[in-house]
Amino acid sequence: MLKPMILTRRSDRLFPRTAKAIRRLSIRTRRILRLISRTALGFLLGRLRLFGCCSPLGCGYAAAQGGGMEGALASVGVMLGSVSGMGLIEALRPSASVLLIYAASFLLSKAAFTRKSAFPPLCALCMTGLIGAVYLIYGAGEGFTQIAYAAEVLLSAGSCVLYMAAEQGSTQEKKTLGLLALSMSLCMALSDICIAGVISVGRCLAAFGVLTAAWLGYAPLGGVTGLLLGMALDASAAAPGPCTLVLGCAGALGGVYAHRGRFPLALGAVLGGAAVGFWAAESALRTGLLYEMFIASVLFQLPGERFFENLRPSADGAESSGFVRYLRGRTGLAAAAFESITGLLEATPELTRNQEDTFSVFDVAAEQVCRSCERREECWGKAYESTRSAMQAASVPIFKRGGARPEDFPEWFRTECRNIRGYSASVSLEVKALLRSRQLRSRLRTDRELLYRQYADFAAILRDLNGEQRGGAGEERRLAGKLRRQLRDRVPGVLVSAFRDGNGRLHLELDGSGVQKLTAAANWLENLSREAGTQLCCPAPLEHPLQLMEQEPLEAEVGVASSCRGGRAPSGDAARSFKTAEGILYLVVADGMGSGSEAEADSRMASELAEKLLRAGARPESAMRILNTALLLRGEKRLSSLSVDLMSVNLFTGETVLVKYGAAPSYVRTGGQVRVLRGASPAAGTEDAAPDCVHLQLEDGSTAVILSDGAAHAESVEQRLRDHEESLQKLAGDILTEAAARGGWEDDMTVLTLNLHRRAGTV
Repeated sequence: MLKPMILTRRSDRLFPRTAKAIRRLSIRTRRILRLISRTALGFLLGRLRLFGCCSPLGCGYAAAQGGGMEGALASVGVMLGSVSGMGLIEALRPSASVLLIYAASFLLSKAAFTRKSAFPPLCALCMTGLIGAVYLIYGAGEGFTQIAYAAEVLLSAGSCVLYMAAEQGSTQEKKTLGLLALSMSLCMALSDICIAGVISVGRCLAAFGVLTAAWLGYAPLGGVTGLLLGMALDASAAAPGPCTLVLGCAGALGGVYAHRGRFPLALGAVLGGAAVGFWAAESALRTGLLYEMFIASVLFQLPGERFFENLRPSADGAESSGFVRYLRGRTGLAAAAFESITGLLEATPELTRNQEDTFSVFDVAAEQVCRSCERREECWGKAYESTRSAMQAASVPIFKRGGARPEDFPEWFRTECRNIRGYSASVSLEVKALLRSRQLRSRLRTDRELLYRQYADFAAILRDLNGEQRGGAGEERRLAGKLRRQLRDRVPGVLVSAFRDGNGRLHLELDGSGVQKLTAAANWLENLSREAGTQLCCPAPLEHPLQLMEQEPLEAEVGVASSCRGGRAPSGDAARSFKTAEGILYLVVADGMGSGSEAEADSRMASELAEKLLRAGARPESAMRILNTALLLRGEKRLSSLSVDLMSVNLFTGETVLVKYGAAPSYVRTGGQVRVLRGASPAAGTEDAAPDCVHLQLEDGSTAVILSDGAAHAESVEQRLRDHEESLQKLAGDILTEAAARGGWEDDMTVLTLNLHRRAGTV
């Protein structure tokens, strides 16, 4: 049985006044409040419906309460919530499961084995499995398949374990995990409660949780929390939505600015979520998500810093490294969960419907038109085989045209039928309804496949984040200790921490009262680099705490030239280059469909979304696939297709990846040899296809040229690149001039050039 959560030590720190006021109440009053809270939680979890056909969390919660008064009221709450959320007929299955769970817990309460922690989840598993088996055998549940049955049974037992761990966990990690699971369940249960029909209470709470996680754990924890909460909200929705994409990106992008303060964090999360929601959500849901992110950002500013400090893990070295290991484990489990969900959804068989049988349209039409005809028994009884043959012969022209006419039927049938015009009109209506149903199911099938791919892409991002969460390793701790000892006598009051990111780049953070004195000295960065044993670089202007990074051995020079169609702005092309904190340089060229303001908006938003995903830690291939998915989902409202070129260059190793969606050829000169890189993939936003991906190794002195479609008329790019000795800007301008001379100014043109060379003083 769960203990009252409001009396935990963590709750005392978070809400001291509330906890103190509760302790002043009498024992009887506190018990009444506890019973009311159990009933209310049961009601909320009972309303929750997962995958559109089952409600396992309410059963798990009822099992966790045991066979006493709290269990009885929780069971009543679950049953009432099931009726409220599903209707009387659909609520019979969870209600029967809850009744059996409580009956078993009550009748066996005096047995010794029921006091073991394994009994409640085992009871939930058996009783839910028993009732579900009856529905599965007799086919009584709409959409209730073997996979849904297995998910319901396992989730009921698993949720029971987590709800029990919220207060009875043997370790702090288990208690934290249980409380997170209960909080996630409440967000899911409250997601369909809307204010003004638009703003979801559950999604507001989820967004607040994502902002809090980003504040406590920066981009990794914010991104993981957003993905988990988004996945839970999408699973509880009647139809899959973009919450996973929106909350995941909002948490990761907000966490990037967590070191600057709560307001920049909230602003980054709102803008990131809004940008992604603009691409992936429909208009009504998009409006709700924007309002919810804004409300959560306002609520995020209200608590004092003490509230968040009580949530933050201890900064002690051992406990911090333990938290990092715990976070890595949770991230790995989250990635495995995404992969499992992808496999589960892709393996789910589609339900066969009677309306797929083309002959059913004739039966339905006969039921409506021939009901009162005196020849009904003759046509659809004794002469049924002849009638069926006539319908099969007529079905070919009817379904080809999308409607029925009297002349489509055989002559003998038209002669004997007393109401051939009414019958053909009824068949037309049924055929149109069947064709619309097929079209809708085909569209839903396509959308589901896109969302399955989205889960797989985010699983890859989580795997990458899991690999990066290794800060504080032995080498970095020794380096931080060495620098602290060396600075102690010369500049006291400097705190040093070190870690390496997923690319292996060293990061140093200097904090404390002595940082200002350290940076005031001449050649301080060169001296610190010598003491660290590696060349360091510092962003300008200096920030507090001071962030230093290992200098990249390779340096990139970028040139760009562009022109508008016919010399008239705006251009439908967008080009940008940026470098991430990991030392990866990205070049993006997006060419919108056509030219003008719409093409400009599409290309600009595509390049911005690609930058946000790449800065959040997505691999180039994953970022492009997510971009393509967003464009395909957006195509339900407005067709958006564009060609995209993305080049990533690792400035530490020279490893380069070129990803293309329907883009023009690119050119790379390495070691005196020029390679022409072409792609065969379609434009982004046209179909669910993988992008072209080429892996290269660039060296000192390598040069690359990326073109938009309009500039591909230049035929001498290969020769110009082979003979290139001048500036990159002149090279880009010459290519653009030649393309305009050969193809005219009939399209927007953009040329992006890159030259890679080794920094002076590096080996």
